[in-house]
Amino acid sequence: MDQFESEGATVAEAVEAALRSRGLRREQVEVTVLQEAASGFMGLGAKPARVRLTEKRWGDAPVEPAPTPKRESPPARAPRAPRAASPRPAPQPETRREPRPEARPLPQREPRPEPRREARPEPRPPRGAEAAKPFSPAEAAAACAKAQGLLVELLKLMTVAAPTVTASWDADMERVKAVVESQDATLLVGRDGRVLESLQFLATLMLSRGAEAPIAVQVDALSYWEKREAAILEQALNAVESVKATGRPQRLEPMDAAMRRLIHRTLAANPAVTTGSEGEGPWRKIVIRPRQA
Repeated sequence: MDQFESEGATVAEAVEAALRSRGLRREQVEVTVLQEAASGFMGLGAKPARVRLTEKRWGDAPVEPAPTPKRESPPARAPRAPRAASPRPAPQPETRREPRPEARPLPQREPRPEPRREARPEPRPPRGAEAAKPFSPAEAAAACAKAQGLLVELLKLMTVAAPTVTASWDADMERVKAVVESQDATLLVGRDGRVLESLQFLATLMLSRGAEAPIAVQVDALSYWEKREAAILEQALNAVESVKATGRPQRLEPMDAAMRRLIHRTLAANPAVTTGSEGEGPWRKIVIRPRQA
């Protein structure tokens, strides 16, 4: 019997890829799982799923059953003699029905007066959120130093080869910007920057614990976030030009909260447009509208 192996992100994807390459259907093969997929720790040590497919061999064609003999139709019966028509009953005289007395209308009930509801006092509007104080130079320097130490410890736990972390304060976005250099930088970027997102999520939680205000941390490697932010800002500026030309709102592609915050801050001082967000979860996106005069 023919056997062949295949790999994929999951067992189902590995089987589907093998069937597609051989032009077979699922019922034509037997599947043996050689290795289950493993995601590893934060993208490191990931393993694909591996399967072995064995093509089934079918036996001789089944013998067709002998045709069943046709049944002979029974002989036709002689027609029955027609029955004599029964005499119809004599018509009876019609009886007149007296008209029913008209139904008296039911007395209508007077509507009950609605109970008077006492006007409740309107709830007091919530106090306006105080504007967040900008970080002082001393607080920014302390946040950068703490973030650098946290990231070095996290990278050592991940067995990243010789990590070097450089942390600086991004005053425009009010965040710590940490750049990681290592031989394993490509593993840190991972698929679509997911490992970097996990790192900066952990660093933000650990750095903000016990602080008066949350401190955002961006972890970058191989200029991944720098290139992506430049591409996102270019799309936003092109949308601004389209809004100016047509007067119609423009919607950008869904993006995470950090990228939306970047566009909001960048276009906040633009006199021609305003920005907003719509949608929920992973489908939340930026909407750029013309500013009302």
